[in-house]
Amino acid sequence: MNALQYIIGSLILVLAVGLIVMIILQQGKRKGLENVIGGNAGGNSYLNKTEAAKKGKKFEKLTIWVAIVFVVLVIGLYTVTAINKNLQSKDSGTSAETSETSETAESSQTETSGS
Repeated sequence: MNALQYIIGSLILVLAVGLIVMIILQQGKRKGLENVIGGNAGGNSYLNKTEAAKKGKKFEKLTIWVAIVFVVLVIGLYTVTAINKNLQSKDSGTSAETSETSETAESSQTETSGS
């Protein structure tokens, strides 16, 4: 693994934990009995509701953007890994072809010198 894979992998790990926390912290769509039981029934003025809605929308948009970056990084890591494997297989294939060619050349030289 090269350094780029480690960097992307660590970013993916941080974003994954961040996404989990962000999703857990988001407000649910159902508000009713939970507020009454929690004691927030008196604090449900119009201003509080609109401010909470605005903050909730911003938080949802932030969560979506973090999720998009997460998906792009996962695809990028997959691409980088595939490219590295492809390059390594070409390098090992080239060295194998080179050794086969040199062995063939040596054997043909020994055959001609032996005659």
